[in-house]
Amino acid sequence: MKKLLLLLPLAAIVITLKGADHLEIRGQIKQYSPKASINIFDPTYTSVNMRVLDDAIQDHFGMMRRYSALKDENKLFDCDDYAFTFKAIISCYGSMIGSNYECGVITVKQEEAFGGIPAGGYHALNVILIDGVMNVLEPQTYEFTPLSDYPNRHHIYDLIL
Repeated sequence: MKKLLLLLPLAAIVITLKGADHLEIRGQIKQYSPKASINIFDPTYTSVNMRVLDDAIQDHFGMMRRYSALKDENKLFDCDDYAFTFKAIISCYGSMIGSNYECGVITVKQEEAFGGIPAGGYHALNVILIDGVMNVLEPQTYEFTPLSDYPNRHHIYDLIL
């Protein structure tokens, strides 16, 4: 917790004010996947910048490394767990500085490989607003791309934001 508190002054300085409201987010997802189920709980969200994203990735990576034995032993910690823990970390970073960062969890049919995850079956990832652009982030490898370039954008089934 001390590490997060030490980052607070720096994060407050570099916060990006670009954001999106729930209608913009809904529109972007529906543009590619009209039948997607969308659950958005707040009216507006703020964009993260690369500094905040890098810090969140480092914290998430450290946490996942500590729990890697759990994943290897019983396979219970899988893609949705990675996606929800990453969402939680981004939410914590935002709440520390009074911001509501946009980071949600999407479920997709993995028709094409992305972020080191092979094609096939269903998969959970994060959708996150980075410097004003909606991106899809693979929380197991931290590879991300704009939603408009994401290969499975037409196969999004659910969004929880």
